[in-house]
Formats: sequence, C-alpha cells, structure tokens
Amino acid sequence: MIKPSSCQEAGMIRDIRVFPEARRLEMKFMGGVSIQDRLDTLALVAPLIADQKLNRILVNFSAAWHEPPLETGGVPFEETLQQSGGYAGTRIAFVSRPHSFVPPEGDAAPALGFEFRCFTGRHAASIWLDGP
Repeated sequence: MIKPSSCQEAGMIRDIRVFPEARRLEMKFMGGVSIQDRLDTLALVAPLIADQKLNRILVNFSAAWHEPPLETGGVPFEETLQQSGGYAGTRIAFVSRPHSFVPPEGDAAPALGFEFRCFTGRHAASIWLDGP
C-alpha cells in the first residue's frame, strides 16, 4: 500500500511515499532544496523508517537543486544521513544527485553505516534497491 505525503515550502516540494510490503521509502525533492529542508525531511521520515523497519530508501533529486548551491556551503546528503544515525544497515539509492560525489573506498566505505549508490534514473535505482 502506498501512503503518500507531500509538502511544499518556499519553493521546495517534497513527496514521500512508503511501500511497507517492500520495506521501502521514497523521497522526491523538487525545486531548490536547502540544508534545513533536508534535515526537516529526515526528521519527518525517521519515525516511519524505524516504526515500519524500512531498509530500502530511494532519494530522488531529479527535479531539485541545492539552495544555496553546495559550493557555497553545506554538507552532502549522505553525510546528513550518517549524522542522523537512523540509517544503519539500510540501502539507499540517490537519483540525479545535484552535485558530484566520489564514493568512499577501502576502510572509509563501511564508515557511513549504510550502503548507497548514485543513479541517473529511477528505474536503475529501483532495480538495485530490490536486488540482493
């Protein structure tokens, strides 16, 4: 069952959908997304993830951009997720990240506490999320 929740704040729109049978949550951001927008969204979804034991998360930035641009300050989204602490053991797919990212390698890779990959499209991200 899909349980959508949408919110529009000062130019940023977020759409959150939960698929309990797939243990999956999808977040789609549209418009300019600030650091506070990300933190507010994480605070909103953290109880859903914990209560429903969701372990597959899709974060879709295909219609979004950083506001202000990340180069002028801010933290990449995966660092925000790591700092929140509620995503250990999850698999997270980012679609159309609005900034470049080099994944951690070697000893640094497991330090985030969750597995994630970046994709250019939702379909490929969904296949990876649903994989073993």
